[in-house]
Amino acid sequence: MRIVVTGGVGKIGRWVVNELVDDSEQRTPHEVVVFDRVPGPQQGPFQTGPVRYLIGDVLDLGQVVGALHGADAVIHLAALPAPGFTTDDVTFRTNVLGAFNVHEAASRLGIQRVVSASSTAALGWVYRKRDFLPSYLPIDENHPLAPQDAYGLSKQAGEDIARSYATRSDMVTVSIRPPGVLTPEQLAELRSAGGRRAARFGLGDYVDLRDLARAFRLAVERPLSGWTALFVVADDSNMPEPLADALPKLLPGIGDLAKNLTGTTSGVSNARAKQVLAWKPEHSWRDPA
Repeated sequence: MRIVVTGGVGKIGRWVVNELVDDSEQRTPHEVVVFDRVPGPQQGPFQTGPVRYLIGDVLDLGQVVGALHGADAVIHLAALPAPGFTTDDVTFRTNVLGAFNVHEAASRLGIQRVVSASSTAALGWVYRKRDFLPSYLPIDENHPLAPQDAYGLSKQAGEDIARSYATRSDMVTVSIRPPGVLTPEQLAELRSAGGRRAARFGLGDYVDLRDLARAFRLAVERPLSGWTALFVVADDSNMPEPLADALPKLLPGIGDLAKNLTGTTSGVSNARAKQVLAWKPEHSWRDPA
């Protein structure tokens, strides 16, 4: 399968590309085209298969159409990864227009699958301006999105774009919602620290980059239909104590909502990703070093 990865030179993108061209375990590697504003590596650990690097900008629809020509599927990762890198209007415009251009180009070219990186930031707590209570815990894909910042709002809008193109055509679109993403080195640092000591309310969700990259590959390969949103998170929380104990201290108004988050249970459920993608996380900061 020929897959275009936008933003394939970034933190997540390099691991996704490596996963797509991996031929271990008797897998057939994909042909990958990376489309990014940053030049790709000429050699190294992430160039282990047939990868072509194109320099370009997802904000230019013509360039996106050219980059996607001949592709069977698209993994859209190109975006500003958080607020604060630039002004809020640029963050919102960049992420939303990029998402639109990728889906529009795919539609014009007859590409039947687009998998995009959304974010748990769309839920509203990661970059919130003021506290608010969840409707229930653990969070699943049916929970309302309530972003309070330009980045989270851009991810919500990106999901709306993906849903729209699936509704109007036979295109399959997937919005993967990762939380804080950890490299193997960052996972080891969290292990050495004994977990994360949160200063304010959070869901305790995280994911290892290797597990996330595998989810993106499966989202391209698995038989799906319509639009699907998926939380791709670790089974456990990043906090050392049970969330049932930690969260009421951080947000007293939460009452009994966290009472079922016992043991190492995360505040975000990955049940749908497991069911839809036949995926499961393989890495935890709790694993022996």
